[in-house]
Amino acid sequence: MGKEFIRVYRELDLDEVAKHLLIMGDLTGDCGSCRCLGIDYYSAGTCPECGVPFKYLTSRRLEANPGERFQLARRMRDKRPDLTFIDYTDYQKLMGQKKARDFFGS
Repeated sequence: MGKEFIRVYRELDLDEVAKHLLIMGDLTGDCGSCRCLGIDYYSAGTCPECGVPFKYLTSRRLEANPGERFQLARRMRDKRPDLTFIDYTDYQKLMGQKKARDFFGS
């Protein structure tokens, strides 16, 4: 049987992920640390603006096209095996919860 992609849950430091995250758009990416726009997510190892090294990759396309999740993961694994692919919806949800906790001080 061939290898397939399956979601695996792993505990990660959310601040570490946010700092080293490259967020894919349709044509270019954004730095999760400084929000620099227009990054070539196929080749950038570091942010051209703040210099942070990228370790994680996610895509906004996952929300709009959830059926493409595994095809996109496979394509990005082939192009960027150096980065860990994370789920955008999970990331957004956890960041929202963290911001609420930070705001309310709990």
